[in-house]
Amino acid sequence: MQQVTRKTLGAGINLTCVTTPKFKRAVLRTMLVLPLGGEDAALRACLPQVLRRGTARLNDMQAFGTALDELYGARIEAAVRKEGENLCIGFLSDCIDEAYAPGADGLTAGVIGLLCDLLYNPYLQDGLFCAAYVVGERGNLIDRIAALKNDPRSWAPRRLNEIMCENEDYGKSALGTIEQAERITPETLYAAYRRALSEAQVELFYCGTMMPDEVEAHFMATPLAQPREGTLYQPHTVVQARPAGDVREVVEDAEVTQGKLSLGFRTGGASLTGGEPAAYWMFQTIYGGSTSAKLFLNVREKKSLCYYASAQFVASKGLMIVNSGIENRNFEVARDEILHQLDLCRKGEITDAKLESARKTLVNGWRTMLDDPLTLERYWMGQAAAGTLVSPEERIEQVADITREQVIAAAQSTALDTVFFMKGAAK
Repeated sequence: MQQVTRKTLGAGINLTCVTTPKFKRAVLRTMLVLPLGGEDAALRACLPQVLRRGTARLNDMQAFGTALDELYGARIEAAVRKEGENLCIGFLSDCIDEAYAPGADGLTAGVIGLLCDLLYNPYLQDGLFCAAYVVGERGNLIDRIAALKNDPRSWAPRRLNEIMCENEDYGKSALGTIEQAERITPETLYAAYRRALSEAQVELFYCGTMMPDEVEAHFMATPLAQPREGTLYQPHTVVQARPAGDVREVVEDAEVTQGKLSLGFRTGGASLTGGEPAAYWMFQTIYGGSTSAKLFLNVREKKSLCYYASAQFVASKGLMIVNSGIENRNFEVARDEILHQLDLCRKGEITDAKLESARKTLVNGWRTMLDDPLTLERYWMGQAAAGTLVSPEERIEQVADITREQVIAAAQSTALDTVFFMKGAAK
């Protein structure tokens, strides 16, 4: 049985502990939570990559790698994430749980020390980040941003978000823009680093056998829990319940052989922080969240209008996104059939078998989450950014009581906002 505790270690510093004997590896995380977008967007995306290159004591990747090897092969990776309208940057680590490694006493404290050094004791040259490291990671970031368009299947929903949420922070990328990245220098990056440390909410995480009090003591012994003054960022996401105006339809040509059709919906307010998210998960699963869903069976299988079709409930923002791959000539008929299947849900054409199948799909998904410490870390980071503390076990209990009428109500609350079609133009 997993025990989840959350404690405030200081102003804007929170620690979430998942105590469990289930896993042989422990997972730790140190994350700075900041506003998404803005002038510092690319700087903040570049920052953890530069910090990961070395510390004042371990000033290159070889030395840092040796230190990790000495900690029983622990791993520490840089992380840049978008959680709702919040940017999360920092480091994720996993290591052998010292309870399962004889002679490994102090391993967890050692990993926490390295995580702290990465954030608070970086390798500097003349008071700034190493110019060679900055130049290298600046180039890597530019390449990453440019490469986003190389995967049409993921680029289409990303582009849909930009269009649908152009007046909301959610429409911004966690990586910033190429233009922003090209302006990164050691001076601007170090200044952004100092701003981030002074403004961010700090989210710490541990999953393993160690008791919360002991984990807390290890973190409290480092600058990670040091007091800070000034105005600290409070993570938040604005959920827009309904479309702001008429449905928008955008068609863009792209050098792809297969068209990509994405539809964005507002959920009526259902999200991590409002409405009935459990009922909405049930609806989304029936509509397009499994191989027995309406979109898969009807739009893909029976009518052969697309190569794939699925729906995702973006609970952090209160959106539902439908993604599909189609032939160009099928754009209008595929779009209309996707919306027709939504209308059938609104009218109550949901069988008891579909209802129970969706319930089982969701329960199995959350139970599987309980078997993976890295997935749990990501789940609890999302909860922290939303300001909620609902466990996977509680989600399972919630969907157990969802009725057919609640699912129909969720469908009826769904409103189309934007249609985006990436029209294949490749010869």
